Amino acid sequence: MKDGVLVLDKPEGLSSTQAVEKVKKKLRVRKAGHGGTLDPFATGVLPICLGRGTKIAQFILQGDKEYEGYFELGLETDTYDVTGEVVARKEVPKDLTLEEIQKIFDEFVGVLAQAPPAFSAAKLHGRPLYKYAREGLKVEKPPKKVEILEFEALSYDPPYVRFRLYCGKGTYVRSLVHEVGQRLGCGATLVKLRRLRKGPFTLEQAITMEEFEKAVAAGQVEKYIISPAEALTFIPALTVSPELAWRIKHGRPLSISALANMIRLQKVPQKPRVPWLRLVTPEGKLVAVLEYPEDLYASGNAKMVRVFS
Repeated sequence: MKDGVLVLDKPEGLSSTQAVEKVKKKLRVRKAGHGGTLDPFATGVLPICLGRGTKIAQFILQGDKEYEGYFELGLETDTYDVTGEVVARKEVPKDLTLEEIQKIFDEFVGVLAQAPPAFSAAKLHGRPLYKYAREGLKVEKPPKKVEILEFEALSYDPPYVRFRLYCGKGTYVRSLVHEVGQRLGCGATLVKLRRLRKGPFTLEQAITMEEFEKAVAAGQVEKYIISPAEALTFIPALTVSPELAWRIKHGRPLSISALANMIRLQKVPQKPRVPWLRLVTPEGKLVAVLEYPEDLYASGNAKMVRVFS
């Protein structure tokens, strides 16, 4: 069984954890985990790390996300999506246009503070928020900073708005849609959501659960599994000599000054969107992932996040 990442096109009605368990059982692997939760009613890209591929899950979780979906204006539910109980129905402005909706969308582009919805897997005091909500308890988790990179209104067929969203980690699309509804004054509820991209993985790479099961039965599933080295190609790379690779793998430190010289000589983009650098051998073998230094002129050693054997 090959270690790495399987990109699943998660079907509707299956939680991310359930999808992982189905894949894990079919492949008979001991370790598996997903690279970013999708709500049960949502579909699309769900990276599943397998075997030693679980060692790179922390990097995939940090990746940006792209979605396409629909929301309904004039409707509010307790979960902010159509799976919840209706809490309000309001009249939608009759003269509302796509251009006006886009203007509201534009207000959300950038860094903003967002609290997770009450019905979510986010934890407070070690307990998922949805458990408090199901018991009728009102609790609030402090908001976190999230980044909205692009938010586009694709079409408006009253009361439905089709949209595309490109955002950073930790963004709750349901909460964003709810906030849009509040700004418009009529409320809004997420109706359908499809993830087109998670980190470096796209829908074009994804296989459906049915395709996965057929591939397993035919003994051809390995061709769909992306190696850990390939899966991390979205992280800027520095090539290191075999000697330096040996030193790093044996726990020897790498000074920030030496790292800074390599960054300049190899013309690696400074301050990439992801906060890491990937060290590879001339043959492309993965050596380590380290933190991109905040100050390239600082003293001390670079911080290794993960060293690969």
